[in-house]
Formats: sequence, C-alpha cells, structure tokens
Amino acid sequence: MAAPALAQPRAAGKIELAEGISRIQGKDQRERRPAVGEQVYEGDAIATAPRAELHLRMADGASIIVRERTKLTITAYVADGGAQDRSLLDLAEGALRAISGWIGKYNRDRYAVRTPLVTIGVRGTDHEPTHLLQGDPRGKPGSYDKVNDGLTVMQTPQGSVEIPANKAAFLGLDGVPPQLLDAVPDFFKPGKYEQEFTARARQVERALDELRKGRVEELLKLKDGKLNLPAAPTRDSLRRGLERFLK
Repeated sequence: MAAPALAQPRAAGKIELAEGISRIQGKDQRERRPAVGEQVYEGDAIATAPRAELHLRMADGASIIVRERTKLTITAYVADGGAQDRSLLDLAEGALRAISGWIGKYNRDRYAVRTPLVTIGVRGTDHEPTHLLQGDPRGKPGSYDKVNDGLTVMQTPQGSVEIPANKAAFLGLDGVPPQLLDAVPDFFKPGKYEQEFTARARQVERALDELRKGRVEELLKLKDGKLNLPAAPTRDSLRRGLERFLK
C-alpha cells in the first residue's frame, strides 16, 4: 500500500533576496538552497554562512533580513487576517532585522521573537534582535534588541525592559535583568542592501490594511461565516499576552 502523503506545511512567506551561501531545512528534514521567489514555510530552519544574507517577505506583509552567521527557525506563522494570526521566530544565534506586518499591528500579543535568553514582543515595530554566542567576535555573549521605529518589550524570568526607538537593550549570561544600553553597539550596522530593503518594506507597510482585507476576502470565498478581526491591543495587553505566550 502507498504511504499516506505528508501534510503540506503552511506557507509563511517568500524569498526576495539571497546573497551568499545559506540553507533551509524543512520540517521533513530535507535541506534546500534558497532561491529568489521561492516560498518559506512554517517550521523551516534557516542557516546563513559568513557574508550571506536573506530577505524575506512574510505572509502578513512583514519584512525580514536574516543576516550572516545566523540560525533562525520560523516556529509558527499564521497570517489569515483574523484573531488566530500568530508569528513566532526562534533566533538560536546571529542577527535579523524585522519590520512587522499586520500581525505586529493587530495581533501584537501573538507576535514574538525568542532567543535562548529572552522573548521580545512589539508595538508595530522595526527592530533588530541579535543573539551572540561565547567567542563571537561581534560582541559580548547574550541577547540584544535594537529598535529603529516603534517599541519592543524584552521579557525574561529575571525581569523585563521596554526599548524605545533609537535605543538598544542587552541581557548577558550573568543573571542580571535586561537593561537599556547607554549606546547602540557598533555591530549594529546596515548591510549592503539595507536601503533597498527598507524602501520595499515601507511600501508594503502602507498597504497592510488592503493586504489583510484581501486575505480575509480570499478565505471567505472558501468557507461560510466571518472572521473575527480584533482591535489593536494596548501596551498592558501586550505584556499580558507575552506572559500567556510563554506558558
């Protein structure tokens, strides 16, 4: 008898730029080399080599740069335009830049970037989570987040800190709660394609509501009833949501 077919993983986004050597491992453990225009899926694990870079356009209109020497897993990504939308990225090491899409705008309590040390939530944000291992020449080992626009919350068992625009925060390996840094570390530098990435992301950002509406209409053609579209949460609900998210 033929073996049953594996369920198709949920599409999370597509690749807009692929520079250098990188690999993607799917839920089925198969590896593939990224190519422009190809899909990335929920459960994909991405690894980039030195001098490599990937640009991703996510299903909710978010834009992501996966920088060199980075290991990132798209743990969960649901972008159907409703209350169940969710984005969870696990950053094992390295750095990324993320400009949030409609999940970060309407479902903020269901958006998070996790490192081995912290969970980061957002308020409609452009930010750069980074996790450096022992011996990394870029800086002191630990987790960082730099905010370019908006605000993030870095939450840990030791405590939490809000990070406003043009600031960065850090949590090291010494058990001290995360704290805002006096200056943004020097390793936060724009890449070769940063201006191009930012211009594309801002263009999509202006059309988020239309994109979300289009996704809802697409789904309504396939099933009866209406999707529950939530109101944008407050800062307090963001904190409560992150606590629920971690349970």
